[in-house]
Amino acid sequence: MKEKTMLTDLYQLTMNAAYFDNQKDDMATFDLFIRKLPQDWGFFIANGIEDAIDYVTNLQFTVEDIQYLKDQQIFNEDFLETLPEFRFNGEVYAVKEGTPIMPNTPVMRVTAKRTEAQFVETALLNMINFQTMIATKANRVVNAAKRGNKDAVVVDFGLRRAQEEDAAMKGSRATYVGGAVATSNVKAGKEYGIPISGTHAHSFVMSFKTEIEAFRAYAKTFPNKPTLLIDTYDTEQGARNASIVGKELEAQGKQLGAVRLDSGDLADLSQKVRKILDEQGLDYVKVLASNDLNEYKIDEMNEKGAVITGYGVGTEMITAKPVAAISGVYKLVEDNQGGKIKLAPGKKTYPGKKQIYRQEVNGEYKVDILALEDEKVMGKPLLEQVVKDGERVRERPKLAETREYCLNEVAKMPEALKQTRVIEQYQVQISYGLNNLVNQLTDQFAQQ
Repeated sequence: MKEKTMLTDLYQLTMNAAYFDNQKDDMATFDLFIRKLPQDWGFFIANGIEDAIDYVTNLQFTVEDIQYLKDQQIFNEDFLETLPEFRFNGEVYAVKEGTPIMPNTPVMRVTAKRTEAQFVETALLNMINFQTMIATKANRVVNAAKRGNKDAVVVDFGLRRAQEEDAAMKGSRATYVGGAVATSNVKAGKEYGIPISGTHAHSFVMSFKTEIEAFRAYAKTFPNKPTLLIDTYDTEQGARNASIVGKELEAQGKQLGAVRLDSGDLADLSQKVRKILDEQGLDYVKVLASNDLNEYKIDEMNEKGAVITGYGVGTEMITAKPVAAISGVYKLVEDNQGGKIKLAPGKKTYPGKKQIYRQEVNGEYKVDILALEDEKVMGKPLLEQVVKDGERVRERPKLAETREYCLNEVAKMPEALKQTRVIEQYQVQISYGLNNLVNQLTDQFAQQ
C-alpha cells in the first residue's frame, strides 16, 4: 500500500503545509459517512474497509514522491523535509466490512494528529465509496434473484465493462462480498480466491459449420457439466441441440450442466427451454440467463414466471448503473477545542466521537441509535477499533468470512429494505447526549 501514498488530492498536501507553517497539529477526529441513499436503496453494505486499514498503516512518501512535489515548486523546503518521516500514528474505528449501514452514521472514525487524520481523507473515500457502492448493488441483484427462486445464484460477468483493471478487480471482490457466488474475472479469482465461472462465446458456435458440432466440440473438451450458450441462431433449436449433446454425455456417464440464454424474452424462452430439456429427461440441467440484467429486470422476469436458476450479471452490477457514485464524505467532528459541526443546508453533520448501537428484536434489526462514545446505550456497537498507534490490531479476515458475515447480517435486515423498490426507511435515532451537543454547537456557531 506504500504505492498509494500519493493517491490524494492536492489540497490535502497544501492544508498540511499550512498546518505545519502555523504550528497547528493537535489531535483531531474525522468521521467518514455517506450522506444519502440512492433511489430505491434500503441500506449500504460497507466495503473497502480492509483496504483502507492497509492504506493508513502503510503510509510512506518515497524519495521519488518528494522529488516530484519539490519539482512542482508549490511547497517550502522545510515542509518537504518532514515528509520522509510522515506516518499515520493514530487510531481508527470502523464497522466490519460487509455490515449493512445507514446514511449519516460513521463507517469509519479516524483520530490522529491533525495532519495525519487530514491527509488520509481522499484515499479512504476513494476506496470505500466505490467498493461500498458495488457491494450494495450486487446484494440488490442477488436479493432479486432469490425472490424468484431461493436457490438462484448470481455470477459476476462485469470485467469487460468495468472502468479498467482496478475497478474490475475491486468490483469483482465487492460483488462477491455482496452475494455473487463466482466471477468470470480470472485474475480476481487468482488474487482473491473467488470461484471462477464461465461458458463460451457466440463466436465459438460460429466457428463451426453447425451449432451442434460446436456443442459437441465444447463438451468433448469439457465433459463435466459444461454450460452451452444456445441463442446464437434459434434459441429453441439451440435447446434441442443441447439436449442431444446432453443425452450423449449421459451415455458417457457424464452430465450437461446448464444452458445459457443471452437474448430475447428471457422469461418466455426460459419456460420453453425448460420444457424441451424436461421432455428429454434433462430436468437436472440448469437454465442460466444473461444480457444486460439488473435487479429490476430480474424482478420483472420473475413476475412473468421465469424458470431461471442462475444469472450472469455484468455491466449494471460492476458499474452500479444507474448510480454513478455515492455521497461518501469525511468531516471533522472533534479536536482539542471540542465538538465540531457543519451547519450548511443539506450538509449538516453530527459532532463528537460517536458510536452506533444496533438493536435487534426477534432476530431482526429494528433501529440504530447514534450516540456519543461515552453514553450508555442498549444495542450492539458497530464501530470497533481496527488501528491503534498506527498499527493493525487484528489480522485481515479472509474474504469468504467477510462474505458470510455480510449475508448473515443482511438476513437480519427488515424485508422491506431488501426489495428492489424500497419505500420504507430504516429507523436511526439520535441519542439524548448527541442531540444536546448538536443544539449547543448550533447555537454557538450559527452566527459565525
